[in-house]
Amino acid sequence: MNQNHQTGFTLIEIAIVLLIVTILLGYTVALFPRQQELKQYRAVDREMDEIIAAIVGFAQVNGRLPCPSSPDTAGVEDDGGTPPCDFFGGFVPVNTLGISGKLNGDSLLLDPWGNPYRYYVSNSDFPPGVGNGVIDFVEAGEMRAVGLVDSDADNYIDLDGQFLICDAAGTSTDDLCTGANEVFGNASGVGGPYAGAPFVLISHGNDWNEFSETGDQLENLGTLSTTAQGTAGPTGIDYLLKNVGAGETTFVKRITGFAEDFDDVVKWVSPAILFSKMIEAGQLP
Repeated sequence: MNQNHQTGFTLIEIAIVLLIVTILLGYTVALFPRQQELKQYRAVDREMDEIIAAIVGFAQVNGRLPCPSSPDTAGVEDDGGTPPCDFFGGFVPVNTLGISGKLNGDSLLLDPWGNPYRYYVSNSDFPPGVGNGVIDFVEAGEMRAVGLVDSDADNYIDLDGQFLICDAAGTSTDDLCTGANEVFGNASGVGGPYAGAPFVLISHGNDWNEFSETGDQLENLGTLSTTAQGTAGPTGIDYLLKNVGAGETTFVKRITGFAEDFDDVVKWVSPAILFSKMIEAGQLP
């Protein structure tokens, strides 16, 4: 007498398999936002390096840094060259630089989170008050005219970048790294010449909201309203910027990496790198 024995999974075995699959799916779903965030930070790092390369390349060709764009200039720098730039804190001039990327309705280049990159250029003038206030970095030929070394003080570079990078917001209103450490730049000149960054590029990161920023990130945002200064673009959005002309020249870059309360990405070029590139191009002696 033959008996057919059918074998299969018991309910307990099926339940165990389903539990394992559920756990694996849960881990995958939980990790997806983090993977997406890491992808965005890799993208912002790459994009900012490309923007900086374009800015330095522009300087090599034109003998000056490009001025920032404003919401009403359609991706073109705000003046620059002749007449000299008078808008030192703004946005990446994508059309002047000839770079591509995602733009908003005001032709402002956006980071991976959909916020405009901020671009700040130094309004240094040496000697102070000489040459009718000609700004060193944004007028053609002015970097060459100022030169790298003053014959009266050969250990000081006269073509100084203006921006200080600190590891935290300062504890005073002097716009120096008072109460914090200098990540880049030397405000006092002690131990060597003053040397700040000629320009700074910022992405305000994933959690950016200009109405709720606090602490270190607020230091990078500024309080200058583009609408109030008459540079509102087609969309009518009111952007906030640091007021370089009023001496807001300090930025924060956390040297310990990102945290829940800080995810700004801040990049700059040191004077040494910029000057070496300008010398290679014959724009500096």
